[in-house]
Amino acid sequence: MSVTTLRCALVLAGLMLFPLPASAQLGGLGGGLPGVGGLPEVRLPPAVNQPLGAATRTVQGTANTLTRVVDTVGRPSQPELLDTDIQGNRVVRNEVLALSPTAESLAIARGLNFQVVRQTTLGALGLRVTVLRPPPNLSASDAVNALRQADPQGAYDFNHVYDPSAGIFGGRPLFGRTQSADGRGISIGLVDSGIDRSHPALRRARITLQNFAGNDRSPPSAHGTAIASLLVGDGESVKGTLPGATLFAADVFGGKGSGGSAESVARGLAWVAERGAAVINISLVGPENRALKAVVDALIARGHVIVAAVGNDGPARPVGYPAAYEGVIAVTSVDTQRRVQVDANRGPEIAFAGMGVDVSVASLNKTYDTATGTSFAAPLIASRFALKMTRPDSASFGRAYRELRAEAVDLGAPGRDDVFGYGFLEAQSAALVNASASAR
Repeated sequence: MSVTTLRCALVLAGLMLFPLPASAQLGGLGGGLPGVGGLPEVRLPPAVNQPLGAATRTVQGTANTLTRVVDTVGRPSQPELLDTDIQGNRVVRNEVLALSPTAESLAIARGLNFQVVRQTTLGALGLRVTVLRPPPNLSASDAVNALRQADPQGAYDFNHVYDPSAGIFGGRPLFGRTQSADGRGISIGLVDSGIDRSHPALRRARITLQNFAGNDRSPPSAHGTAIASLLVGDGESVKGTLPGATLFAADVFGGKGSGGSAESVARGLAWVAERGAAVINISLVGPENRALKAVVDALIARGHVIVAAVGNDGPARPVGYPAAYEGVIAVTSVDTQRRVQVDANRGPEIAFAGMGVDVSVASLNKTYDTATGTSFAAPLIASRFALKMTRPDSASFGRAYRELRAEAVDLGAPGRDDVFGYGFLEAQSAALVNASASAR
């Protein structure tokens, strides 16, 4: 049985045992965690209490030791840290975001008994994100509505929570499928989760990692390690698309139950851009958010390229955010036969398709896995832009975009379509790989 077939069988079995609401994200089943990935809390029977793609972390306590299940980005299930907005999207409990609030706006918020928790200036973007704590017993929706009504000129939103746009699935890794180009002299950005930099495929990689979800050291995660290996991995079993490149990686989960917040993602994007990466890969998906949109718009205006996965909620669902924002390169996933991933989101925002079904990736505990999801297609497209752009520049981005559109293999309906975008792109073109090898 193939990994893809096994995935579908497990999803169907799970739906039969534990019916889910229509809003549940099938892509989140890869992490398989109660209360994360867009899924409600599910109590599994003892025989199947280790979800596929999940990892375990031993947590030392004063009285005993417990083993906690975490998802592929390292989040434990802590539903007490979360709330929901009026659409049912998960948000960080007792937090509201204010985008570049004026002194008058902060005075209005304090007059409503909101407290300023922290304020962050986002580098040179000219933006400031302020986290407000609402009065006790006020729900997230009521808190945001109260601020918007009292201060219509202000920009307030929930601190939404974002998820990996994929699952890690154990299987027989299919090594040797990725074509690589010489990444020396190239910098590329990643907004994701923790990375196991001691993995054999990443030991020689140049990775600068920063935790934006807490002050602790960034804990390794399956998802972040996999994405990093697809970008800059350089091992015998898994080789990334840009070995030798410098990877600036922002961990926006940090092993926290409320990890993946819009605030953390915004800060991570700004930090990666400050490091000088022209191209930023973000294989996360979630709802629209005012603060996140402002950061994305500012980065694109400065000539950065943001490449994002479209999501794995199914063909009836639209492209998720940030991939759905104007100017972002939205990427879907196909298999080796160039058939679209069965649960990939669809929509007019899709730009390109890349290999993202049954790809070999580095995983935790110095092992390798087979992975499926739009998460794993995005890095391949990001590397193509990184090879064409040495610095953030709108003119260079436009030129690179036109060249890759011309190179894309048209799939599905003639021309651009809502399934494959402009078509399929190889990780690297054969001519580029040969030229890169000759230059070494």
